Amino acid sequence: MGTVRLIGRGLSDTLEHLLAFSLLTLGWWVAVLLVVPGPGATLALFGMADPRRAVDRPEWRDAVRATRRNLRRGWALALLAAPLPGVLLWNLSAYAYGSDRFGWLVPLWLLMLGLLVAVGLYACAVTALMDQPAWDALKGAAVLVGFRPGRALATVLVSWLLVAIGGALLVPLVMFVPALLAALVNRVVLDGLGVPVPDPLAPTEERAREERTRRVSKFGP
Repeated sequence: MGTVRLIGRGLSDTLEHLLAFSLLTLGWWVAVLLVVPGPGATLALFGMADPRRAVDRPEWRDAVRATRRNLRRGWALALLAAPLPGVLLWNLSAYAYGSDRFGWLVPLWLLMLGLLVAVGLYACAVTALMDQPAWDALKGAAVLVGFRPGRALATVLVSWLLVAIGGALLVPLVMFVPALLAALVNRVVLDGLGVPVPDPLAPTEERAREERTRRVSKFGP
């Protein structure tokens, strides 16, 4: 499935479940402000935005339980994934302007930063969707990014644009942008892993068989 179509599916998931995603996002902000439950709540947010659960959406209690269950894995993932992007951000802030010696490295650092951010986002999705440990999820995310780097960079760019637009308008950032990003990344990761996502609006096999029979009887002899 194309990258643009996957991103569109992520946006569609958010619009279809806007109220549930808004409540999840507000809970996520509370957890982030409390700091300690923040990483666990992030993994819970990705898990709650699983498109495979479009029909039977998890309840609020499920999100709280998922936060507690993922607390240790969330912190492990944060400690493993954050240092390298942090170093690149420091380099960019220190050498991006007025440095002839390292200025030529800025485009390379930006490219590396985008790929590392993609690895971190993918790892959150892999951990939440596939119930994997932090280190295994990071390795799996790195493989997905390495296999389709263009898709990974496009996902990060769209995510950055959504955060920028949400930050400018403020209300979307507070209400649903984090859940929107989780839904978008989930779609990309599941497609990369080859995991099918059923369409709740697609007709069942019995319904499709009835439609085929009806067409044959209508146009046949």
